[in-house]
Amino acid sequence: MREEYFREQNLGKFLKKLQDQGLLTVFTNTHMGCSQPDLAEFYAKVAVTEGVVTSEVSGVNISFDARRLGEILRIPSVGFDIYV
Repeated sequence: MREEYFREQNLGKFLKKLQDQGLLTVFTNTHMGCSQPDLAEFYAKVAVTEGVVTSEVSGVNISFDARRLGEILRIPSVGFDIYV
């Protein structure tokens, strides 16, 4: 994500919220991420049951909850249950 684009679109508040939640680097770090086909496969096969996300990509089973996702992304997961 290019921060400049969001600022040009007057979406500075959105960037501030991401920063306050500790998520801005997740979206702006160009060394993190995955391919578009992998992401599409993940979402095509995703299921959420009792707060656990499961999917499969390239034959690899994936399973995580909010706490584990926070650990993987190195971001806070406190309060995630409010969104669910």
